[in-house]
Amino acid sequence: MTATVEHIKSEIKSLAPDEAKELFRELQRDFPMATQGDTDDEAAVEAEWDAEIDARVKDVEEGKVELISIDESERRIDALFAKHGVQRRTA
Repeated sequence: MTATVEHIKSEIKSLAPDEAKELFRELQRDFPMATQGDTDDEAAVEAEWDAEIDARVKDVEEGKVELISIDESERRIDALFAKHGVQRRTA
């Protein structure tokens, strides 16, 4: 980073929390493109999740994975908790 950016960061750290919050709000309002990457990242993550879900559904439909009952799932989870000496919370 440039010396200017480092100086700005240093100045921001010296602000009171309320001043810093106000500054960040103003920066987000004045420079909306600064958050554009977040939207792109979220879309990419959503696309990856969609692909993962599709792949898992395909594996189930093709019989590549064995489905288990909720009772078996609960039994396995309880066993994992017990193995690690952790008491499982129940609702």
